Amino acid sequence: MLNSESSQSQAVSLNLATPGELDSLEPKQALTQVRYLHSLLLSANRGVWEWHPESGAQRATGNLWLQLHRDPEAALSGVWSGDLALVHSDDRDGLMTLRTRLCQQGIFVDTTIRAYARDGQPVWLRLWARAFTAPSGERFFLGGCTDYSESLSPRSLSYFSGERFHYALDMVGDGLWEWDLRADEMVLDDTCWRMLGYASGQSESDARAALARWKTHMVADDYPDVKQAMEDNVREQLPLDIEFRLRHRERGIVWVRCRGNVQRSSGGQPIRVLGTLQDITASKKKLLKLEEDSRRLKQESRDRAELISSLSHELRTPLNAILGYSQMVELDQSLNPDQRLRLAEIRKAGQHLLHLVGDVLDLARIDSNRLAPSIEAVQPAPLVADCRQLLEPLAETRKVSLTFEPLGWERAYVLADPTRFKQVVLNLVGNAIKYNRENGRVVITFAPQAEGWLRLSVLDTGSGIAVSKQPHVFEPFNRLGAEQGKIEGTGVGLAIARQLTEAMGGRIGFDSEEGQGSVFWVEFMMNDAPSEVLKMAARPDYTSMLPVCRVLYVAGRSAWANRMKAVLASVQQVEVQVVSDAMKGIFSARTGSVDIIVVDGELPGISLKDFSTIVRGDAATAGTPILGLVDQSSECLDVCVPTSYDLPQLAEGLRYCLALKKETGSDAQRQVGSS
Repeated sequence: MLNSESSQSQAVSLNLATPGELDSLEPKQALTQVRYLHSLLLSANRGVWEWHPESGAQRATGNLWLQLHRDPEAALSGVWSGDLALVHSDDRDGLMTLRTRLCQQGIFVDTTIRAYARDGQPVWLRLWARAFTAPSGERFFLGGCTDYSESLSPRSLSYFSGERFHYALDMVGDGLWEWDLRADEMVLDDTCWRMLGYASGQSESDARAALARWKTHMVADDYPDVKQAMEDNVREQLPLDIEFRLRHRERGIVWVRCRGNVQRSSGGQPIRVLGTLQDITASKKKLLKLEEDSRRLKQESRDRAELISSLSHELRTPLNAILGYSQMVELDQSLNPDQRLRLAEIRKAGQHLLHLVGDVLDLARIDSNRLAPSIEAVQPAPLVADCRQLLEPLAETRKVSLTFEPLGWERAYVLADPTRFKQVVLNLVGNAIKYNRENGRVVITFAPQAEGWLRLSVLDTGSGIAVSKQPHVFEPFNRLGAEQGKIEGTGVGLAIARQLTEAMGGRIGFDSEEGQGSVFWVEFMMNDAPSEVLKMAARPDYTSMLPVCRVLYVAGRSAWANRMKAVLASVQQVEVQVVSDAMKGIFSARTGSVDIIVVDGELPGISLKDFSTIVRGDAATAGTPILGLVDQSSECLDVCVPTSYDLPQLAEGLRYCLALKKETGSDAQRQVGSS
């Protein structure tokens, strides 16, 4: 007791009164006792607090609270009585539950929490309190709080950074390692050892022995590269990222990826290297298999090209003989008209077969990369003029008007192979003439495109290409049904044109409408393109081409639905209806007047294939095209648009769907009427 007079003079005088002695103290002594306790609280990392849960009144005092907030009562609210904003997120739910239980029936609390100081650093707090009852009957709490982060600093650092980071790495199967350069010792965690088949980790007490053991597991051919990479990281500060092989104790070879970086002292001296180890065996095996398959396919392609080339040369010899002898026999004046007609058919068939052999040989050369183009700056206008002159006789025979209009781009230069460029133009213009109508027209024009490309377009007034056949236009030997007609052809001209164009770094495409004709085009990069061409818009404005239509969007996620509405907000002629369920989407498509169905790649509760089967199996929706927002094409969808779409891409896909519906609309109506 303060200034206590003990009967035992030899006893040491105590300054702190016990609870039993407080009632017997004089007022002056009690005030001294309170001041003494208050000074103890202010001189340490502690604080006291009072809280009345019913009224919300509270008070906090002590230096501890100032470490957490400028206002002690705001600090108390942040760690106990209020929103717990200063408490670590992992501890908030537990602390709220504890607070609720204490208010209802508890009388004492003593807990440990993690919080954040004013400087953002984590601190460990011990928070305790006891329940009291005021004379008015109100229940309140008095308690204290202590910061004991310093005594648990290794634990605090481990928990907030290292331990959690290590746990995250362990969950994904990555290991941690540390190489002490001063002692040449290496420490590896259990995950690293498990990669080699050691269940309980490294058993050697000497770290140098652990490093030696790892070296024995490394494939000898990889060790020099690993050693060089480590030295480059330490000496040259180059990034450490290398893949190498290790011998597993039981399962053969393990591929690992080692990444890390050197740590230096304040004086700039390297002291240790810290890093991670990742088991990449599965992905490496897949990559090696893909590389092996690629080599095999390339070899098969070369072998096939060699075989085709050999056969082509072997076929040409007898074919030339047949053609030569047939021409000699035709000179015989004794032949009657019937015999001459038969000889003409033989020569005609032989020439067709000779052209086919030449086309097949060209395809084989392109496929085996033996027809490498020689790129240079050339003027396309004179080359197109030469092609026009060569094809004039064919145009006259077919009664087709052939026109070349460079439109002011006679002096333009493009980057291409002049010989292969002429071959592409001959194929495109030749097809436009052959598949045209009598007294039709073929027009060749130039037009600049965005980013410095020059487009050569070949317009014809033929019968056009059906929408259902357009995806197969550039397939070799596919004549899209023309093989049943009277026009001769091999079906490889467009395939050769595409491969030659792409081999020269160009682009090729077409637009066609059945009954109206087609426009095939190729684009090549201009040499020294004018600045106004470089600034042109990259894509046509498909939004302005869209007619009034209704789109039903079956969205798997609400966020995607909001994005679709935002993208199409400026396109007034497109009405978008959104449903979040596949069955609702099928019902809306059946009962509503819908022009296009748009679906996400992942629909809850149903696959895209099943959804498409249901829609196309119903007479009411069979003719409605389905556009999928997917990153890979699918046979069950009519049109695919990537998930990272923008307005021009989406508008182009919708425009294609409407064209497809127009193409199949009459057939769909007939199917509905016949059912």
